Amino acid sequence: MTSVFWSKIWLFLITLAAAAGLTVALVLPRPAQRAMVRAEANRLQTACSVIHILLADDARNRVDLVGAFAREPDIMNALEAASGVERLDEARMKQVRDVGDTVMKKIQGNRKPDFAMLIDRRGRVVARVRLDDNDFGDIASGRPLIDDALAGYLRDDVWAQKGTMYFVSAAPVVKQGAYAGAVVLGHQVTNQLAEKLVTSLEVDMGFHLGADGVAGSKTIAFDHAPMQSAIARLGPDLATDCQVVHPIDVHTGADDYTALVARLPGEAAVKQAYYSVIIKRPDAVGFVGTLKAIKDNDLSFGNFPWLLVGAAFLVVLGLGIGLSYLEVDHPLRRLTGDAVRLAKGDGERLREDVHGGKFGSIARSVNIHIDKLGRDARSAKKDLDQLLGPAPEGSLGTIDLLATSLPSVRPGGPAPAVPPPPSDFRFSDSGSQPSYKPPPRSAPPPRPGTPPPFRAVSTPVAPPSPPAPPPGVTLPPDQFASRAPLTLDEDILGRATRDLAPPVDPYFKQIFDQFVSMKKSCNEPIAGLVYERFAEKLIKNRDDLMLKTGCREVRFTVYVKDGKAALKATPVKDEA
Repeated sequence: MTSVFWSKIWLFLITLAAAAGLTVALVLPRPAQRAMVRAEANRLQTACSVIHILLADDARNRVDLVGAFAREPDIMNALEAASGVERLDEARMKQVRDVGDTVMKKIQGNRKPDFAMLIDRRGRVVARVRLDDNDFGDIASGRPLIDDALAGYLRDDVWAQKGTMYFVSAAPVVKQGAYAGAVVLGHQVTNQLAEKLVTSLEVDMGFHLGADGVAGSKTIAFDHAPMQSAIARLGPDLATDCQVVHPIDVHTGADDYTALVARLPGEAAVKQAYYSVIIKRPDAVGFVGTLKAIKDNDLSFGNFPWLLVGAAFLVVLGLGIGLSYLEVDHPLRRLTGDAVRLAKGDGERLREDVHGGKFGSIARSVNIHIDKLGRDARSAKKDLDQLLGPAPEGSLGTIDLLATSLPSVRPGGPAPAVPPPPSDFRFSDSGSQPSYKPPPRSAPPPRPGTPPPFRAVSTPVAPPSPPAPPPGVTLPPDQFASRAPLTLDEDILGRATRDLAPPVDPYFKQIFDQFVSMKKSCNEPIAGLVYERFAEKLIKNRDDLMLKTGCREVRFTVYVKDGKAALKATPVKDEA
């Protein structure tokens, strides 16, 4: 038995594959997003570590520079002389400042110092070069960098001064084995320095003092609170900041960034000096983001298996069409052909054995209805048999007018031809009758209950005499009472319609009363049994019998059959 099982399985598999593909398309971007976030975090950590190394290299270069500066003979002589006086005056300050400025001019390269401080062995500032160059005589000792330099150490530091930061380095000035003082060189932290540090890293960076930005490779104004909060949670080891700090989300206007922060050493650390490595956060991958990221090259034949996808599509399409034909189209055509065969009368039922599945159910439903119609027809025939009974002796026989067909030829030959009635009638002023005249053949006597022909008159005309009642029937005295004549002056649409209504046939009324009485005596229900429909049925059967058999009259008899009221019709021979 055929069914749509495989088509359903195929549809289920296709739906499952589509759902799986959609699930993969929607889910895969999430791992890709996490992988991208991890890659960005690693990128930030790498950049932070590289900047830390670059700053350390820059510190060594600055220390080497300040050491060379301190070994200049003019510097050593000027500081030794200043260290021997009790009070520093402006003239000495200018003389030492000119010496320092001359030495600074000798420095080659792009990383020239932005200022210099010349300090004698007592810790006094003898002169300042290119920054606050008119200030002198203040005590600089007490600062860790200067104390270490006066003690003979080379080192560097980060100073925060007047809203900016300086990378400073210091070296002792030694002449003939004795300390003559110290030299401090400072390099300001600038945007150019930040840009130089991230040239090859494809990130941005910035230097910060607390909640203020000092310099950066890109001018970005964002909230420093998240970065300050991350700095406050770090431990004492500054060297591990790039590995310990987690990426931080920062916002600026319509853009979002991811930042990594690391602290700067030295005196500036007290003022929360740190630098940040910043990268713009990429758009979320997602399904739409993945589609937007697709390039033309991604869909080329070399990168995408178009042939495999096309072959799979054709296989799936062919399988679906084949299953649809085998399980839907072909059975449907077979059922359609069976229905056409039934309509042509080549069979009485649909063949259920050749149809399966839903189509078999349709065939069974149609056959059930055919069987029901057959049962209803047999039941109706049985009820009509109760209406007509056997014919009496000496008649043409009882004819089942409703259940069987009437004979096509009357006994003794065909009935004589009767011309049809005229198509219309015309009124005349003289009250003449219609011009139509029947053929010269004696017309049969009027049948009971048949109304007289309509005659159009302009003057009152006496009504025709009522027909004689059948033998053995007594009519009520007022059955055929005369009617008032109709004139053209009266309301034709009103009164004429009422006067021309067919009268109650006394013979049919008598049969009807006998039939009702018989049904009551047999305890049968008479609900819905009315005279008009009863007489209409008898007239139709009478006319059919007279037309088919050529009889003169039809008699109806009420009798009891199988305990129920029944009616039989008996044609009467033509006695002419």
